[in-house]
Amino acid sequence: MSIKVIDAHTHIFYNYGYKKNEKTLLHSMEKFNISYSLVSFDGTEIGKDDQVMNRFNQVEGSKLAIEFARENIEKIGVLIWFRPLLDKNIDELEELIKDNLDIIHGLKFHPYGSRLKITSNKVLPYLKLAEKYDLPVLVHTALDEYSSIIYLKRVAKKFPNVKFIAAHMELGSDHYYTVKSMLKYKNIYCDTAWVNPDILETIKEKGLEDRIMFGSDNPIDGINTLANPIYQNYLRNEKGIDKLFLKKLLQNNAKNVYKIDLK
Repeated sequence: MSIKVIDAHTHIFYNYGYKKNEKTLLHSMEKFNISYSLVSFDGTEIGKDDQVMNRFNQVEGSKLAIEFARENIEKIGVLIWFRPLLDKNIDELEELIKDNLDIIHGLKFHPYGSRLKITSNKVLPYLKLAEKYDLPVLVHTALDEYSSIIYLKRVAKKFPNVKFIAAHMELGSDHYYTVKSMLKYKNIYCDTAWVNPDILETIKEKGLEDRIMFGSDNPIDGINTLANPIYQNYLRNEKGIDKLFLKKLLQNNAKNVYKIDLK
C-alpha cells in the first residue's frame, strides 16, 4: 500500500533566517520521504524571559508562508498562525485568507506563545473566522497555565462546527485527558508532535483512528528532526499497526481534515 506522508505540523521559525529555514524543511522532507507539509510562520508573541516578539505581525508572517507555499505548491500548504495579543489587523488578515483559500488549510494558535488561553475574548474573533471559512484550528496544548486541554474542550463545545487539532496531545502529559476530550467532543482531533507512539494502542482501542494525524514540529531540530526515534517509530511503523490505520495516521486523516489535494 503506497502512502504519501503528510506532516501536518511544521514551521518557519523566527530564531534563524526564514529563507534558510525553508530550505532546511524542503531538504528534510526529501531526506525522510515526506510528500506534503503544512507550515505556519512562527507567530510567537511573547518569547523567553517575556520578550516581545514583534519582528513580523500576523499578516506579514502569513504572506511569507504563502509565498513559500506558492513556490512549492505541490509540497507545501499553509496554516495561518494568528497573534491575538499584539496584532490589531484581523480585517487585513481575513482579506489575505479570502484571497488564498486555495493554499490555506487552517489556522494555528499557540496559547503559551501568546500568553492567552484559547478561551480568551481576544481569541474569539479568530475562532469565528475559522467557523466562517470552515478552517480547522491547530492548537498547541501542554501542561502549562495557558495551554491545558481543559480550555480547548470549552471552545470545542462552543464551536461544534470547527475542527480543533490538539497539537502534542497536551505536551508533557500521559495524554489521558486528551483522549478523554476526543471521546466527548467529536470535533477534537490530535497530532503526534512529540507524542510517545505507545498512544496508538489506546487510540485504536477507543475507536479514534480517524482523529489522529502525523505532525512533527519539523524542522525545530534542523534537517534531522525526523530522525528522532519518536518520529522514526511512526514513519517505520515500529508499533506494527494495521495498514488501514497506518494510512489514516500518515496520510488520510490530515488529507480529509485539512482538505489537501495530494498530487
